[in-house]
Amino acid sequence: MLFKIALICDEAEDFFREITIDSEATFLDLNNAILAACGYDDSQITSFYTCSDDWDKEQQIVREDMGTSAEDEDVFIMADTRLSELLEDEEQKLIYIFDPANDRIFYLEITDIVTGQSLKQAVCSVSRGQAPQQLKGFDLDFTTIGKGGDSDLDLDLDNFGDDGYNDDEFDPDSFSIDDEFNG
Repeated sequence: MLFKIALICDEAEDFFREITIDSEATFLDLNNAILAACGYDDSQITSFYTCSDDWDKEQQIVREDMGTSAEDEDVFIMADTRLSELLEDEEQKLIYIFDPANDRIFYLEITDIVTGQSLKQAVCSVSRGQAPQQLKGFDLDFTTIGKGGDSDLDLDLDNFGDDGYNDDEFDPDSFSIDDEFNG
């Protein structure tokens, strides 16, 4: 069985992706298909939520168990959870968090379920518009710093780690902790 899953984002009106994926694939497979379809790298701690019809978050599916959920909550790990375990109906909704630092999301919805077919690897079956920038607020290019490249960021790296430090200049008596702070 195949799921056709539509992706939209409220940041980019013309953005639309449709991922066709086997129902026995994992959420990690879906994660990787979304990243590839949007041209994103795999550097963020992404996650999914199943949602109600009103987009209220329900079950979370995480990349790794960070031990932050309550003991009575089920923890779903992307690599261990097949889509068919949590998805079953057309129009079922999901939220995909692709920029966790800024809580930026894609809205996902199952648009079609195709029975009697299988697929070894997910495909982006429809791609329209530009995906929003993966990370918001991180426009600086740190790869050129200290390498003679053009950068608007001046960190004054010429004086950092100056070899002019002399051990004889250190006065250990100037660093004392008063007894009132001990204990």
